[in-house]
Amino acid sequence: MIYDDNMILLLDVGNSFIKWAWLDSAWPKCARKGLPTLSDANELLHAGEELPVALSEAWKGLEKPEQVWLANVAGNDVLDIINTWVKQHWDCPVRLASSQPQSGKVVNSYTEPSQLGVDRWLGLLAANVAHAGPSAVIDCGSAITVDAIDASGKHLGGLILPGIKMMRDSLYTDTIGINETAGAETPAGMLFATNTATGVEIGSLYAAVAYIERVVSDMQKVMGTELSCVLTGGDADEVQPLLSVALENNPVLVLQGLALAIQREMSA
Repeated sequence: MIYDDNMILLLDVGNSFIKWAWLDSAWPKCARKGLPTLSDANELLHAGEELPVALSEAWKGLEKPEQVWLANVAGNDVLDIINTWVKQHWDCPVRLASSQPQSGKVVNSYTEPSQLGVDRWLGLLAANVAHAGPSAVIDCGSAITVDAIDASGKHLGGLILPGIKMMRDSLYTDTIGINETAGAETPAGMLFATNTATGVEIGSLYAAVAYIERVVSDMQKVMGTELSCVLTGGDADEVQPLLSVALENNPVLVLQGLALAIQREMSA
């Protein structure tokens, strides 16, 4: 295995899901070109769950890693639970990734670079390796973010919108007469809703689609060039069929960016 024969488990800890994969031994030190190869990618919906119990059930069959590297946007409480679980069950080091002013060719545009969400940062690192020209990274998770980088790797900035579930929950929670019901449905290609719950489901989905398409279109106009678009996040599969934007759907983009960050830190 790479890195002194260490088995490295990568974690992408979001507000709703934890994704994990092994950094594959097929990506050796002598040939680190292109995106890292990962194996046995999987995920766990942790929101609303008893997390230590859920982790024990999800990870009971995993081999003991030599190192765990993680990107966390779910807050310190979730991080503390993961750290404790890893200590109790694997007793191996846990390394936390963070957004940096620069990594490789990618330059962080934020006035305070550490304030850029680490998932967004790692997605940009991976997109920059995957595509030679300017790119947009669209992450459809608890929030929907769109970030652009130019051909040189400079991050130009990005936008943030509430995610689809957050949009729906705001209506269910804050609007009298709109309640979440079991009758809601969003079959592929459905446009006209015949009940309120389905109207909320489809309306929020189209809000996300319209936002993504308009933002990418305006970014391309301002930059004067086409963008290679990469889609990721828990709602990517729901959004993709309705998008007219040509894009690549990569569910492990953040994990690949995390692997790149590891490589660059260890070779620095």
